[in-house]
Amino acid sequence: MEFGKSIGVSKYFTNFEKAAKTSGADAAVVATPSNAHIEPACALLSKGIHVLMEKPLCASLSEALAFRSVVKKTNLVFMMAHTYRFRSEWVAVKNMLDGKPLGKVYSAEFTGGWYLPDWHVREDYRHEYAAKKRLGGGVLLTSLSHLLDVAVWLFGDIKKIRGAKMRLGDLEIDVEDAVMCTLQTASGVAVNILEDFLHRCPRRQLRINAEHGYLEADFNRKTMSIWDERKKRFHPDDPEANSPSRSCLRILEDGVAYEANPDVIPISYSGNDGYMNELKYFMDIVTSPKQLLDLDIDAGIRVLEAINASGIDDWTLEKKRH
Repeated sequence: MEFGKSIGVSKYFTNFEKAAKTSGADAAVVATPSNAHIEPACALLSKGIHVLMEKPLCASLSEALAFRSVVKKTNLVFMMAHTYRFRSEWVAVKNMLDGKPLGKVYSAEFTGGWYLPDWHVREDYRHEYAAKKRLGGGVLLTSLSHLLDVAVWLFGDIKKIRGAKMRLGDLEIDVEDAVMCTLQTASGVAVNILEDFLHRCPRRQLRINAEHGYLEADFNRKTMSIWDERKKRFHPDDPEANSPSRSCLRILEDGVAYEANPDVIPISYSGNDGYMNELKYFMDIVTSPKQLLDLDIDAGIRVLEAINASGIDDWTLEKKRH
C-alpha cells in the first residue's frame, strides 16, 4: 500500500486473486519471489489476463511441467522475462556472433558475479529472496538461470551439463554463494560458467573461442574485443613479425609471431532500457500477436530442465571430508 501511494497509482491491490478478478487488466507482470510465481500466474490466466513471468519460471521442474498444461489450454500470451535478450550489450554480441566473423565456434566462457549485500544496499541482504532457500534463492536460480538461457540463445540447445554449487564465503545465507558448470550444446559448443554472490567488484565477461580467434565482451568496460589470426598471426620470415609497431608474442623464440592486442569496439550498456524494451515487446505481442522470440513457457522449462539434468549438488569442504 505504501508503495502504491508513493508512486501515485490510481488503483492498487494487496491480494493477487482480487486483482485478477476486479482489476480489469489486460496483462500483468509476475515478479514475486521465485517460489511464488505459479499461483498468481494461474489466477491471472484464469481471468483472461496475459502474463509476463519473471525468471526463473519457478523453483521446481515438476511444478513447471504441471503449469505448462495450464498455459497451453489458454489462448493467452505467456512470455518469459529473460531480460538479457533485450539488453543492448547482449544483443550486440548476438548480432556479431550471427555473422560468424571468426568461423566455427568451439567454446565459450561466462564469468560473472556481484556482492549480494550490495545488490539492494538499503535493505538487509539476509532478508532478500536471493538469500533464502524457501523463497527460491541462491546463485543457481537467481543468476545462472539468466546465463543458461543466454547459452541456448547464442549457441543452441543444451545437450549435456554438469556442475556444482558451493558455499565459499561468509555471507549469512542458507543457499549457495557460487556455482560452476560445464555444458555442451547440440551444435558441439562447450560452455563453462562461473557465477557467484561474492565479487566485491561486479564482473560480467564472455569469451567466445572460435576457428580463427576469439571474441570477448567485457560488459563492465563496455567493450567488445575481436582477435582474428588472419590479421594477427605472422610467419617468422614476415617483416611484420618484427615490426616495432606491433606487440607480438611467440610460443617459441624463433616461431610464429602473434600480435597480442585485439581490435576493440565500444558497445552500449543497458540500464533500465533493457526492461523497457522487454516490456514493450510483451505489450506489442499482446496487442498485435507475433512470434514470441522463443520466449514462451518452454523457454523457462528449458532452463529448469538444464538445472535438473546438471547433477548440481552442494559441494562443500565439510561434505567432501565425509
